[in-house]
Amino acid sequence: MNTHRVILESLLIVLLVCTASQLPAQVAPRTGNASGTEAAVRTTFARPKSNDFRFDHLRAGAIRTARGWWNVQDFAHSLFNPNSEPITVNSKMVSDDPKFVFANGQVGTFTKSFSLKPLFGATDNVYLCPVFESLKPKPNWPVASRSNFTGSVEFSSSKPFYYFMLHQTPEAVSPDLVKAYFMAWDPCEYDEPAVWDNDLNKLVISYTNYWHDENSWRVGWYSALEIKNNTDQPMTYTLDHIPYYGGQYDPANPHVVMYKEQVVQLSLKPREMKKVTLMKLFGWGDKMSSMEGCLLITPGAGGAKSGTSARLIIVPNNSGEPFHETIQ
Repeated sequence: MNTHRVILESLLIVLLVCTASQLPAQVAPRTGNASGTEAAVRTTFARPKSNDFRFDHLRAGAIRTARGWWNVQDFAHSLFNPNSEPITVNSKMVSDDPKFVFANGQVGTFTKSFSLKPLFGATDNVYLCPVFESLKPKPNWPVASRSNFTGSVEFSSSKPFYYFMLHQTPEAVSPDLVKAYFMAWDPCEYDEPAVWDNDLNKLVISYTNYWHDENSWRVGWYSALEIKNNTDQPMTYTLDHIPYYGGQYDPANPHVVMYKEQVVQLSLKPREMKKVTLMKLFGWGDKMSSMEGCLLITPGAGGAKSGTSARLIIVPNNSGEPFHETIQ
């Protein structure tokens, strides 16, 4: 899904790990040869907000196979600040090899900070594929194009925040490094159950994605909401979509329209479950798009917490029409 940021410093490709407790989570490496035509790789990920997240046994980078081909695997991050004040989230990547050199010259450990406005977020990549390594300015992603990181990742802040992992891709193998990179990301899907936030009194889906017809990503992603009214009363929900970046381009009427925060309402009958794409809900349409963000869902009276269940499914859209470069 990526998404993924292609032109500026914060490109997210595809464009997600640890529980909300202080115990580290074990994330098993993904294996398999991604052909670009096999069934999509979907992982369910939902975590309450926390001050600390930690993930072990991760891999991002490229290695040579015995045949001299490239084996690529990657992952990425999304952060959301649910607080009424700005926060700083500090990240740390610790390599299994204490002599590992990161793309910015740091050795053994890579550190980076994210300044997040209230009710806003950011996405970030890990592996610096050659197609992005040549950009000026070069994105501050930690793993250089011909290196391979294995190790742990930590995120922390003085106030709780949401973290979503764009899970480790399957391994992809190709004689062409750039092709292997996109083959790794193309089949990825994300199953994101909404998390109830007691402070906001809202359901939080901290990562959304709509990448479509973008020049670099021949396979993009779109987001589909599944929401159910678990009560015996009609319920009206307020849905607030907050884009972290991005815009749309319509080749039939060639100009860029930047994404903005949008609020819509959705009504469900008692016990009704509805499946609808965010494109239809918010009127985005079938246009070139690069966008990642989050979705906040406010139930009507009596619909809080157990009265509502919701999840976002992010799936490849296989658009394949290179209409425009990334819009930040």
